[in-house]
Amino acid sequence: MIAPAVLRALRKNKTLRYGVPMLLLVVGGSFGLREFSQIRYDAVTIKIDPELEKKLKVNKITLESEYERLLCLLCRQ
Repeated sequence: MIAPAVLRALRKNKTLRYGVPMLLLVVGGSFGLREFSQIRYDAVTIKIDPELEKKLKVNKITLESEYERLLCLLCRQ
């Protein structure tokens, strides 16, 4: 078992008290950011089912077409 005097000295040590948690945060954050960034690039490489891709090309909805549709709906009221 560790002596109480050693534990007290470790608690008073500013490097252990503030430096080690900061270092863990920086290193852990780096790994976390790498994983989240990788998700972004993995999503680009995912292939869509050909049938779904054809359906998406047929149902081409643009911002302008939706605006016109909503404008017509509001004019009818």
